[in-house]
Amino acid sequence: MSIDSCYEGVVGELTKQKRIVDISKKLLGLTKNYDRVLYVYELIEELKAFPKVIKVKKNNAVSTYYRNLGNNHFQTNKSHKTEDHKAWQYYNLSLLYAELDTDNYCLALANRSAAFFNLKKYKECLNDIETVFTMKYPEKLKGKLLKRKAACEEELSIKCNTSAPCSEIEEILEFKGPKDSRYKCASTKLEVVFNEELGRHIIAKEDIQVGEVLIEEDPYLSLLIQSQFLICCNHCLSRDLNLMPCDSCCYSLYCSEECKKKAYNEYHKYECPLLATLIHMEFTKLELLSLRILLKARSDHSDWSALFNTIEEAEANENNEFRGHVKEDGNWVYDSKYYASIHTLASNVEKRSVSDIFQKGVTAAVFLRLLNEETDFLKTGNVQEEVKIRKTVAGMLLLHVMTSPTNMHSINSNTQNEDGNYVEEMSVGSAPYAFHSLLNHSCSPNTVRFSKLGSGQMKCFALRPIKKGTQLFDNYGSHHALEDLISRLQSLHFQYKFKCQCEACCNNWPTYFGLRPARNLPATIRKEKERVLSPLAIEKLQKGDKGVALKVYKPLCQLAEQLEPFIPCKELADVQESLKQCLVIFEGLVPNGFNNLVEWSAIPKFKK
Repeated sequence: MSIDSCYEGVVGELTKQKRIVDISKKLLGLTKNYDRVLYVYELIEELKAFPKVIKVKKNNAVSTYYRNLGNNHFQTNKSHKTEDHKAWQYYNLSLLYAELDTDNYCLALANRSAAFFNLKKYKECLNDIETVFTMKYPEKLKGKLLKRKAACEEELSIKCNTSAPCSEIEEILEFKGPKDSRYKCASTKLEVVFNEELGRHIIAKEDIQVGEVLIEEDPYLSLLIQSQFLICCNHCLSRDLNLMPCDSCCYSLYCSEECKKKAYNEYHKYECPLLATLIHMEFTKLELLSLRILLKARSDHSDWSALFNTIEEAEANENNEFRGHVKEDGNWVYDSKYYASIHTLASNVEKRSVSDIFQKGVTAAVFLRLLNEETDFLKTGNVQEEVKIRKTVAGMLLLHVMTSPTNMHSINSNTQNEDGNYVEEMSVGSAPYAFHSLLNHSCSPNTVRFSKLGSGQMKCFALRPIKKGTQLFDNYGSHHALEDLISRLQSLHFQYKFKCQCEACCNNWPTYFGLRPARNLPATIRKEKERVLSPLAIEKLQKGDKGVALKVYKPLCQLAEQLEPFIPCKELADVQESLKQCLVIFEGLVPNGFNNLVEWSAIPKFKK
């Protein structure tokens, strides 16, 4: 049963009983998030509609099944890298299901090393071989591994290291200048202000040039999306290929013991027994983020009383300038590493329909049920305290289910298509960034966000020149170059509950294909644009060419400054898109093969 079918089943049964109107009135009369969730919880329990919990354990038969699938791809076409990528993913599945300290565990690693060798990932191949040699590996197969090890060492001895970081790229991506003492991740050139119309927002305290790094923010936590479970570290999003499995569940892989321990202590010890059910029920990344935020918030505090105090202090400051702040060495600071900054993000509950609140209440109630029945998360042995814990948890779950759609940010990269072009966006994860959430939306933004591939850290660059006193704008996904006015207004209102009044909407700017060349553009600027963005340069940027990106980046920044007075025009749109492509290249690209994902499900389907 998916969470959507669970919700539809509950609504269907309540409709059949002709109770929808009364329930809606009751729900509208409740003012506390925990009361809303506990009311919905009672309804689901009354209807006996809570989903069944799924248990999936390590199983050598399943491990063997996935290893054989990996072998099939490995042997199908040894010259085709995409088959090796699929074999590697199946070997990771085999590793996840292998019972600890068994031949299956060793065989999954050994076979994965063979896939790495074919992919010319010689260091990764050696790492897996060395790990296998620390275990009880079948003696009759050691000769094959020793031969592969020698071949790797030979390849590495003659291979030049071409993967060293480029100092020019580091210089472009570097945060320069001092950071604000209060808003720890932001430049001192920025200021957070508040008014009733715009809420909290960010303005420039001085002129800002195109290309400046203005924000460098680590998230409260990161959530890897399911499609990337076999590719990345489930905690830090690292793309280290020598991933190792959780000792208990069959879904989480980690790049290091450090990440495994951090994940376990922060949230995974409670997620671990629930993951089969959570994946099978097809919860969205935004819903799963709300659960993980709750779990980490508790682990951040020594006990429940400490968390209660944080929430009380945060809510006491909701209507003053210290909203989301905490005291650090006697000074107020606003930083994503503190739960208070996430707890106080806007939920827009007052703008939500009763059906939306009910649907999100169902999600929160199911999470609460799973935590209560399948973990000891809510249990302390003190009955009175447990009543307060249950209420607090219920309220936090609904709060974050509501804040996630409007405040969380996707972590993306570009991936190579079959033509060799890096123009297709690929989602890797999602995360809460307290400061980035303060940026308001524009359909023609003056900033752009990027995160380095394999990391959750987010950086914000100036995409247009920003004058002193001007507000900084992000883009929430609706851009005038890609969507017409009506489509943008509808999608923004549906998800974010506001009517956009940016310059592109107020002036009804055309989409890219309706943009005209700039009028009265000086010939020198036109010629420079044609020189910098020649057809060959554009083609090279699409191919992910770092050399070309480095060559054109700073000239593109200068062109963006010069073309600003002519906005909207086709020339500036071309320059901005090319600038963004350069940043995508600098932050890291996903080669072809890593986007050829194998199919798997929470409940493995295999023939014994």
